[in-house]
Amino acid sequence: MRTEELSNHPLAQVRALQASIAEVDARRAEHLRAVRTLRRDNAASRRWWQWGLWWRHRRQEAVMLARIPRVDPALQQELARYQAGAAAEEHAAWELMACFDDRWALFLGYLNRRGEVDLVLVGPGGVWAIEVKGRGVRVHVDGEEWTFEKFDRYGNLVDDGRLCDRSGRSWGRQVRDVAGALEAFLLKRGVPVPVNAAVVVMHDRAEVGSLYDLPIVLSIGTDYLVDQIRSVPATLSTHQQADVERLIRQDHEFHRERRSQRRR
Repeated sequence: MRTEELSNHPLAQVRALQASIAEVDARRAEHLRAVRTLRRDNAASRRWWQWGLWWRHRRQEAVMLARIPRVDPALQQELARYQAGAAAEEHAAWELMACFDDRWALFLGYLNRRGEVDLVLVGPGGVWAIEVKGRGVRVHVDGEEWTFEKFDRYGNLVDDGRLCDRSGRSWGRQVRDVAGALEAFLLKRGVPVPVNAAVVVMHDRAEVGSLYDLPIVLSIGTDYLVDQIRSVPATLSTHQQADVERLIRQDHEFHRERRSQRRR
């Protein structure tokens, strides 16, 4: 399989969070050096009988210790989440690469006007927009409502809630929005190709729960997704596929530049 990285949002977020944590650690080390210097200076400036001065110095040192910079636990949790996401995306990409030959192309990190998906697969069997998640949860789907249950290793329920992105879109809606925008873009450019949508959950403890009105492919691991892709008859000619790949690059670059300009 041919692969091409358009962007790597999870890895970029991991690096940004690691840099933020490293900055806090550096300020913490500098602060601790200042505390040690203060203690040394205080000890040198007083005599053993000056108990009042000793107590003032202790309070002074305690105030400085209370102001030591600390890494926000939420930052650590966010880093762990992005690290899991990056690892899951890489794992899914490697497994797909092992299942398809060079007639297929895999784009990593595609962005358009409706958001971003982790993978876009293009080949004789069509176009697939794939969102990869790295959560060890039981997934329930009821139309647009995606929820989860999380169990510990003993089978006890420890957490539950909605499965959605920061804007409140469910996992399924997120990838369907991007797939729909890509399909509309291709049609407008004279390439009428349906874009299939899929969510892949890459985790040893992930499982499917209740499913009602599921409009996309939901796969725990890549095996079921690969079976679904292979079950679709070849619909794209070599010429059409080349056009689709070119337009995906073009669309991604346009929206990447627009996002960069907005941030600047």
